[in-house]
Amino acid sequence: MNRLLTPPFFEIGPKNLLRQTEIEALAVAAGAAGAEHEVDVVLTVPNALVTRTAELDSGVLVFAQAMDADTIGATFGSTTAEALVDAGADGVMLNHESRQLDPGTLAETVSRAHEVGLLTIVCAGTIGDAVRLSLLNPTAILFEPPALIGTSGAVSRSWIPEANTAVRDTGGAVLMMHAGGVASPTIARHIMAAGADGTGSTSGVLGAHDRSDAARTFIASTRQGFDEALASPQHVHHNEGDRT
Repeated sequence: MNRLLTPPFFEIGPKNLLRQTEIEALAVAAGAAGAEHEVDVVLTVPNALVTRTAELDSGVLVFAQAMDADTIGATFGSTTAEALVDAGADGVMLNHESRQLDPGTLAETVSRAHEVGLLTIVCAGTIGDAVRLSLLNPTAILFEPPALIGTSGAVSRSWIPEANTAVRDTGGAVLMMHAGGVASPTIARHIMAAGADGTGSTSGVLGAHDRSDAARTFIASTRQGFDEALASPQHVHHNEGDRT
């Protein structure tokens, strides 16, 4: 049975900054923290490292960093959805700011991923983009204003409720992840308390002296913020599904 992605969740995207042994240590620590705090953890790794990361069985959801829309056939050098499944990936992140796809290709790629049971996180930079991309029915939308990427960010993000409402008004069941400049666990907690289903950090975790400890702290803060939102009379979250 394919694993699900349920709120609250936290994503770590090491880009190409880490070698395999470093990713393994991070996966083990993050997976244990996720189990302790009941937070789904997504680790988005270079495609070539998917298999070894998945074989750790650390508890994290292993996502690839990219995928092509190609079907099985006589292409060369592309990554098919089937190849990611065979490699052990649980899902794939698409339309990242550094690897954006044209609308037609993105729609085809999301469809191909879902055909084989891969989860999808699709990146959007504006509320309008998020609404448009929600019509593709990805598993989750990562709403990340470009101006925040790579910054220390701000604690208050007043646009979170508006973005969530705009996407949910389309009638789908798309999870809303908010990130960009999540430099501290405090920011992660406030994002979740504002109504996000998930958040994530790269620089906040990878830039720490002890990455494993940082991951654990971010994940605990993600749970704390989510619980604060649940306690709020204004909270609107997708229900936590069965954890598989």
